[in-house]
Amino acid sequence: MSKIEFPSELFLPLLQEANIPRYIALFRAIRQSIMEGKLIAGAKLPASRPLAQSLKLSRNTVKSAFELLLAEGYIETRPGSGSFVSDSVAVTLPATRVMQKRTLAKSSDKLSKLAERLNRQPHHKSPYTKDLLEPAIPALAEFPWIKWQRAVNYAARVMKHELQASALGSSALRQQIASYLQVVRGVNCQANNILVFSGSQQAIYLSLQLLLDPGASVFVEEPCYFGMEGAVNAIGANKIPIDIDSQGFNLTSEKQHLANVAVITPSRNYPLGTTLSLQRRIALLQWANATSSWIIEDDYDSEFRFDGLPLTSLQGLDWAQRVIYSGTFSRILHPSIRIGYLVLPDQLLIPFSRAKTLMQGNVSMLPQLALAQFMAVGHFSSHVRKMRKLYHWRRNLLQRLVEQYLCDYLTLVPSDGGMHCVYLLGTKYSDKVICQRARERGVGVKNLSDYYSSANKSQGLVIGFAGFNEQQQRRAVQVLESIFSSY
Repeated sequence: MSKIEFPSELFLPLLQEANIPRYIALFRAIRQSIMEGKLIAGAKLPASRPLAQSLKLSRNTVKSAFELLLAEGYIETRPGSGSFVSDSVAVTLPATRVMQKRTLAKSSDKLSKLAERLNRQPHHKSPYTKDLLEPAIPALAEFPWIKWQRAVNYAARVMKHELQASALGSSALRQQIASYLQVVRGVNCQANNILVFSGSQQAIYLSLQLLLDPGASVFVEEPCYFGMEGAVNAIGANKIPIDIDSQGFNLTSEKQHLANVAVITPSRNYPLGTTLSLQRRIALLQWANATSSWIIEDDYDSEFRFDGLPLTSLQGLDWAQRVIYSGTFSRILHPSIRIGYLVLPDQLLIPFSRAKTLMQGNVSMLPQLALAQFMAVGHFSSHVRKMRKLYHWRRNLLQRLVEQYLCDYLTLVPSDGGMHCVYLLGTKYSDKVICQRARERGVGVKNLSDYYSSANKSQGLVIGFAGFNEQQQRRAVQVLESIFSSY
């Protein structure tokens, strides 16, 4: 049996941990010393009285810590001899020491191919910040919190009747979504065509998993939003970028045979804001029908079209049921309301609903019921109308400010709506440098080049306006002006 002097002074720093009882702190300190090998198997612990005096603790505190150590098997008592570090701990110590020495790179060789692909994936998207002019931020100050709270309270009362939750989603919410899409977006659907997800990213990822095998190819817009590249890489598919021009997604005849799935944003490309022309919409639907291909239509912010009447969705023109329609409420309402959905062709309902049941399960029922009530009483439509007017005004304000202060540096890419504007940079500027300097000063504009996967990258700024009032926009534009003038 090893004899060592008990190193009570090692525990003093660990006992300073705030907001936990002293006996828990002492228990964790001794446990850590045992697991790190500082107290070896067979080491004798001092009696509770001298240890309490050494650490300036009460004797009851020390006794309580010893009782926890004994209960979890870290120490053992021997009648007439005292307390000792358990011999069984020696079995685990070598593995513990090995784990401490392992590097992340070495431990990752036990991960799946999926994890390896995700580790290699460039990660551009950062959590929402309070930086000015950050894209995709709605007008949070204008959200009708009192009305939403009433809807949540209603949902809490009726949730007891929703015990048999379906992986498809709340029937009440699916009915409200179907009614809304039929009127506003011209989508051909019924409630039973809709699956509810925790956001559109989850919905599109499941769609790609079910439509593509590893190694298969998929058409993706160039440029496109960050999440799409990550979803394609995650399933091990090959991304075939299709350039966006003034008429949108340009799938030329020589490329049409290269893939049988296309993911597009026909109402408004993200980030450029280009709308797919009617001629190309028809051609794309003809391609899908002739080749038995699938189109995933991401309609993320189609509600905010300022220059002209809202466009009919691509799915609304689909006569052959080859379009999967995806939408989200996170950008319309609030980023924390994580609810998205798919509108599925009839032939995909069974495989998709079964897959969602097995792979993802149910979405929390409370926010679904709250959103259903929020829509049923008209608050959702009212909020969308209000935000459309506000965002239109804020977009025009941003464009006037840029024209006044930044016209020598930025050229607007035309767009009929949305929640951000895109501006191209002159050749002497690097958008990465501009955006880095802007972030250091609290301005969250994004660099356009990050949205491209090919070497032919446009240099520009993606500037959000939806969530920022006049004072905030003016302050941010002044920051950008000073950055450009000192470039």
